[in-house]
Amino acid sequence: MSAVKQNKEARVYFPGLNGLRFLAAFAVIITHVELIKKLEGFTVNGWVDLWGRWGKSSIPGVENSIIVPAYPISSVIHDPMLKWYQPAVAEAGGLGVIFFFVLSGFLITYLLFKERQSTGSIGIKAFYMRRIFRIWPLYYLVVVSAFLVVRHVDFFYVNYTVHIFETPDQIWKSFLLYLVMLPNLALAAFRTMPHVGQAWSIGVEEQFYLIWPWLIRKARLPLRMMLVFVSVMILLKIIVFLFSGAWGRTGEVLSAFIAMSKLESMAIGGIGAWLLFTERHALLRLIYLPVTQILAYLSIPFLIYFTPRLVQDIVYLAYSASFLIIILNVSSNPKSLISLENKIMHELGKISYGIYMYHMLMVTFAIEIFERMIGKNVWIPIWENLLIYPLSLILTLGVSYLSYHFFEKRFIKMKTPFTRVLSGDMVKQQR
Repeated sequence: MSAVKQNKEARVYFPGLNGLRFLAAFAVIITHVELIKKLEGFTVNGWVDLWGRWGKSSIPGVENSIIVPAYPISSVIHDPMLKWYQPAVAEAGGLGVIFFFVLSGFLITYLLFKERQSTGSIGIKAFYMRRIFRIWPLYYLVVVSAFLVVRHVDFFYVNYTVHIFETPDQIWKSFLLYLVMLPNLALAAFRTMPHVGQAWSIGVEEQFYLIWPWLIRKARLPLRMMLVFVSVMILLKIIVFLFSGAWGRTGEVLSAFIAMSKLESMAIGGIGAWLLFTERHALLRLIYLPVTQILAYLSIPFLIYFTPRLVQDIVYLAYSASFLIIILNVSSNPKSLISLENKIMHELGKISYGIYMYHMLMVTFAIEIFERMIGKNVWIPIWENLLIYPLSLILTLGVSYLSYHFFEKRFIKMKTPFTRVLSGDMVKQQR
């Protein structure tokens, strides 16, 4: 008998979290639609590499990026076309991923606290088994398909598919890193494999999960532990960024790898879980204030457009704090300014993992259809460009729905013997 059956009070449900998951996944789709259009040579595309250095893009396959003088808003002010998408669309995907990190840290930490309260301990093995059954099946399905099948199919060809790796053996080195749950290291060491590069964030989360339950179980003062964790990660990044230039190619790879490893964003989510679980009412009342909510929402566009180039490498910390305020309000504040708890958003959130993993493939598919219909090296009005979005979204939602109900669910059910706290859809179904 599982521990959760022995303790019927071990259950957690946060309204609106599925809606937040979907919105974060949709933000990633927006950015990648414009990126793939750029790679495919569309005259009108919404991609701009805001942080490209001296005209050289930091994104493989994207050359001649604009130079941002001081602030991202400059790319709008000085762009003679004044394109509607600069720079918010280019940043949306990265922000969606950071949001996922904060949300994951919040939920996982809260569930760990609840498990210890309800059962007297934290089952490390059970935790890992739950994560394996939820994450690994879809992850490996997409990864293996991308490396062994999809890259050989002409219909899914993307312009940077050829020569993305300096030597052929690097493909298999990259594949090996993906197989051992180090896709972020593969992305740092080599160029991205089309249709699966988004999996780098799954690697970051898995690496966080590898250490986090141990830290929560051992910590006598969880808040202090989490604050120390965030501080150590920031200090480590500062050290690497300061000295990586002297380490040659190894320094470049290490710098890119640690820049992607935003474990501290997940720890910030954990701090929010601690605030809620320990009922720190004074701080929660401050977070729940309408003015605090408004400032959190307004901070997002402000940071997008007015973050100085000098501090762009650390602005994710400010985003993480704002996202945590939003998460706490949507999930636990009855007077939240925004409510996302409805059937449609709940169902979309359930398939958000599939949306994230499949969307690159489906966006490429949609753009290929679009190209064959009207061509790509012509001036296409914005309204026709926008048609790519519903087509990409419909394809992604369709495939993700089928994947969830006919593939992922089989493995989700296997989590039951290892479940110590009922959460999410398991709780909602019992209401």
